[in-house]
Amino acid sequence: MADFETLILERDIACSPDRLFYVITNRDTRQKWSAPNDDSVVIIDEYDCRAGGHEKTRCGPKEAPEFNTVGLFHVVTPEFLSFTETLVVGGQTMSISLCSHEISKNETGSALRVTLQIASLAGPDLFKDYSNGWSAALDNLAALASSSDQS
Repeated sequence: MADFETLILERDIACSPDRLFYVITNRDTRQKWSAPNDDSVVIIDEYDCRAGGHEKTRCGPKEAPEFNTVGLFHVVTPEFLSFTETLVVGGQTMSISLCSHEISKNETGSALRVTLQIASLAGPDLFKDYSNGWSAALDNLAALASSSDQS
């Protein structure tokens, strides 16, 4: 049986919505902000960020990125990015999620709302990992997007 959870994570980010969209969707910047901490890595092996495109990643500890994801992009616009993602570990599907990013302009620059609708096949404990990992990654995203480094 699957367990289900919806997580909503929000950030106000001091950059323009166009800059935020770029940092979220550019392959190089995506690899920079996606890892939740300095001991982790996200390696994007395949990347085609457009409606109908896909992404394949390896992630986890730098010395052994054992988690694999396959993402399928459904909507890619400057205001809304939506994709489904399957998490596989050791050949076993752990979860399937719908990831939606809403970007809008606000008084500090941009508002980002990420909604994760997760079906866990590994039990409800996986939801805490999702929350912690995505929260840290979004903190990294906010720091990178608001930095003066435009890469």
